[in-house]
Amino acid sequence: MPLEPISLINAGIVIASIQGCAILWSKAGHRGICVLLLLLALSALMNILEAKDIAPYLTQFTPTFLLLFGPMLYLACSLLTKNALNKRDGLHFLPALLSMAFSQYVQAIIALGTLSRLAYSVLTARQLQQYKRHLDAERSDSDEYSFQWMIWVVVITASFNVIDLVRLNLQPFISADLNVFGQGVNNTLWLVMVMFITYKLNSQQSAPAIENRSNDKAQARSSDSHSTGDEGLSSDGAQSAEKEDAAQFLVIFSALEEQIKEEQWFLIERLTLAQLSEFSGFQQRDISRAINLNANKSFNEYINTLRVDYVCQAIRNHANKSITELTFDAGFSSKAAFNRAFKQVTKMTPTQFKNMQAA
Repeated sequence: MPLEPISLINAGIVIASIQGCAILWSKAGHRGICVLLLLLALSALMNILEAKDIAPYLTQFTPTFLLLFGPMLYLACSLLTKNALNKRDGLHFLPALLSMAFSQYVQAIIALGTLSRLAYSVLTARQLQQYKRHLDAERSDSDEYSFQWMIWVVVITASFNVIDLVRLNLQPFISADLNVFGQGVNNTLWLVMVMFITYKLNSQQSAPAIENRSNDKAQARSSDSHSTGDEGLSSDGAQSAEKEDAAQFLVIFSALEEQIKEEQWFLIERLTLAQLSEFSGFQQRDISRAINLNANKSFNEYINTLRVDYVCQAIRNHANKSITELTFDAGFSSKAAFNRAFKQVTKMTPTQFKNMQAA
């Protein structure tokens, strides 16, 4: 018996998910995503079997999958950004296991599953955004390693989950054709997302581990305890300490910026905070704090601003080089990263800036 259109889409999800696993499994950080893809494949396969009435008893278990997707997405992204999980992470799956004892309450489990996916979508988006901030604080090429695109995947799929929940609860009141159409749109979205996630992860470089600055943090706590002093320190004394602190970091920033520009360290491709600390002799924590306070930028933004200024000056001097050549001369590791940084700093594209200078 031929498959219905919905089942054909589900078959596509099964094939695309298995192919995605085969492509991504070689990288340890991607294996959480592989498990998520296998979960999608299993869910799609169960939907096919239900539609063909091959295993009708599966209907009591399929709603439970809704309670698995949220935790699995969150933990998969945790593995992407942290490269490790702990034993307690398994507790995230406890609600799904408990729901199997109440499989007769299908609509309630579907509603809880959707709410769970929404909650985990928020947690996942926050986690990915936090990872981006960590990268910005330590790497000049953070855009190449961040998972900002994954946030959009999370937002889009979460939105469609809500729409699909409405469809499921309105099934008694809507036509069969409209119900099938809604199911088809939702399944098609997941098919596209599976292929998109596989493509992006396969083409993106492996996420770097965040630099361990435990020594700097310990020194920071010690410094903070000395600067704040006793609890009875007066407000005037606290303000005076803050001013001294700001003055100290201004001195560090001035000396650091002079070295960076004189030695042109910002032209080093994939420059990191750890490298700059090694070159300058300043601690990573002090460099980061000095840049934050005096340039009001992250490490990534500050270094890339210097690079953009370098390119702008070269264009003003009518350098006999293309924008692409200047991009890599300035230390950018990709044209896309350069274009984003240039637009952020100058509010125009490199071509627009070059044409304006030539006018």
